[in-house]
Amino acid sequence: MRVLIAGGGGGVGLACAEALAASGAELVLCDIDGTALTRAAERLGAFSRFCDAIEDNSVAIFAAEVGDKFPSIDVLINAAGRGYVRALAMMRLTRALMPLLRSGSGRRMVVNIAPAGGFVSSDGMFPYASSQRAFERLSDAMAEQTRGTSIEVVNVTPKLLRGRLANAGPAHQLYQLQRVDEECTAGEVAALVGGGRKLAPKRSPNRGRASGKG
Repeated sequence: MRVLIAGGGGGVGLACAEALAASGAELVLCDIDGTALTRAAERLGAFSRFCDAIEDNSVAIFAAEVGDKFPSIDVLINAAGRGYVRALAMMRLTRALMPLLRSGSGRRMVVNIAPAGGFVSSDGMFPYASSQRAFERLSDAMAEQTRGTSIEVVNVTPKLLRGRLANAGPAHQLYQLQRVDEECTAGEVAALVGGGRKLAPKRSPNRGRASGKG
């Protein structure tokens, strides 16, 4: 099983990469943080390329490079960007990589991890709330477009760990820090991706592995 993870250099994307690597999945990673991406790819034995997921040319170049190296992908996990950026990155990457998903066979999947974390206000008006709703609507629209095919679109809302109040002002100004429970969320994604699949035994990491065979 070949899994492409956008945002695989850190955060919940990296947590998903670690969970799926442990199950024997073949990983393709992209991220805007080149240093973190290289570090993750070397540790997990993954093929990786830099990609600014909200920049059309960068996405097009990345999709072409992946297409030259691999005949298809089985799973796309969208975890790049934060807030509103996540929705834009999801749409651009999925559109660019859909031909590789369609080239595969059997059960294929797009997993869209909704934006979460940051500071939220006590009255619920912080922009993260609306960015998450927009993301969910776009993900639902994507699911409608693939209905009737072997490509399933799944929206995952991350589990959160709540922190302490960020200040001690009036009640309407209180902000609470929320952090994604990356390990829990990655476990949920791995279970979704692995459901009904027989993954290959875990292979020893190979820094130079970039074969199109999967």
